[in-house]
Amino acid sequence: METIYERERRFIKDFNEIGDSFDQYAYLIELSCLLPPLPEELKTDENVVSGCQSTVWLDIRTDGGIFRFSSDSNTLIIKGVLYILQELFNGQAVSEVATANLSFLRETAIMDTFESSRQKGLGYVIARLQAAAGAAKQ
Repeated sequence: METIYERERRFIKDFNEIGDSFDQYAYLIELSCLLPPLPEELKTDENVVSGCQSTVWLDIRTDGGIFRFSSDSNTLIIKGVLYILQELFNGQAVSEVATANLSFLRETAIMDTFESSRQKGLGYVIARLQAAAGAAKQ
């Protein structure tokens, strides 16, 4: 199985081959279509990530030390990023998720298209995922 780092390198390569940030932005919209919708019963206040410009829901589960999450958002761009995060983290050991040092958003031009509030919101999403993984590994 690919590690988080290997999966991330593949996404970085794909995005950087696309070219400028606006084409990458369009690709995120395409990826958003691959994210299955979160069932309405999981769109609860407890699953909302506070501090995000968009509404983001995370349903995080661990089983036998393996991390999985489902997600949704009310914006297509963030849904595309959530799809990537699911591809990076789902099926990985909780210890790997908890300590992953993601560089995807820094090594592509995607962040150039995001306002600072959206950048902070993505930081909150990643922090919540990693905190849940860290709590599960204890």
